[in-house]
Amino acid sequence: MMAVDIVPGPTLRVGPPHVLFEFDSLSLPLNAEGVRAYDVAPDGQRFYGVQTAASPSPPVVTHVNLIQNWFEELKAKVPAGGAK
Repeated sequence: MMAVDIVPGPTLRVGPPHVLFEFDSLSLPLNAEGVRAYDVAPDGQRFYGVQTAASPSPPVVTHVNLIQNWFEELKAKVPAGGAK
């Protein structure tokens, strides 16, 4: 995160950028589409960042159910033309 010092007055003076703090952008990406992903605390001493929660790993597949001839069973249970 970068910062600049400013001096207000009749002519605004802006200092050179300097590193405010460093962080791992892979573990805390501060990019969000359409909104700012961070804010400064009211006391000006801390930053709050939005961190996307990691998606849980999908469950491990332990079995597969194979249903054969299901279309014939469906035709036997549902009359042609649908319900009226």
